[in-house]
Amino acid sequence: MPNLKLIDTHAHLDSADYNEDRAVVIARAFSEAIGVITVGVDLDSSEAALKLAQRRRFIWAGVGVHPHEARTFNAHVEKRLREFAADSKVVAIGEIGLDYYRDLSPRSMQRDAFIEQIKLANELDLPVIIHNRESTKDMLAILRKHRPKRGVIHSFLGDIDLAREFMELGLYLGIGGPLTFKKNDILRDVLSQIPLDRILLETDSPYLTPVPYRGKRNEPAYVRLVANEVARIKEISVEDVATTTEHARQLFHI
Repeated sequence: MPNLKLIDTHAHLDSADYNEDRAVVIARAFSEAIGVITVGVDLDSSEAALKLAQRRRFIWAGVGVHPHEARTFNAHVEKRLREFAADSKVVAIGEIGLDYYRDLSPRSMQRDAFIEQIKLANELDLPVIIHNRESTKDMLAILRKHRPKRGVIHSFLGDIDLAREFMELGLYLGIGGPLTFKKNDILRDVLSQIPLDRILLETDSPYLTPVPYRGKRNEPAYVRLVANEVARIKEISVEDVATTTEHARQLFHI
């Protein structure tokens, strides 16, 4: 395994935003000793994530159907996800969950796809990467009833009470670029109160770009900016924040 300083636990390297310079973006991350988990949102992107991971020793893949695409989830899709997950470079089922903000798939289909993919992850002994947007009530109800063995709440943006509820379920909190946004005092307050050993660093590249590059395309190398902000808020060294790399290794078995 590469001697990694940090792991960006959530990126979308298959995105068309990288079509012109994907190799350069990946090389930039590797030059800073940053590993990447690139995450699928449907069958095509899950397959693309796996192919990227197969070609690079410091990239791993998550495969799954995002709530936006939940209307496409069926037995065939589940079978293909199971086939992808047989590869050792697949380290999670995700991005899965609920999104009641955009509602691009009917909510009942979102819930069904989420539950079935939690069951799949538990059967395969893989963690889940969970998307939650304006769906917390149903999210918590599902997680309590169909409890994943392990996982992470991607791009956590809630308050301290919600953070504690997720942590009580044994889940990590994914912290990314929004931590650096000027008006995000709630997330900074949460981070100051939760233990370092319950967080993972992420970028959600090419989205949610941290300051000072906000408004431009995000990339995995910028996870160091998230690490710097965590260090500042918690008044610890960046080297101490880098222990989140070990948390990622333990969760994703990499």
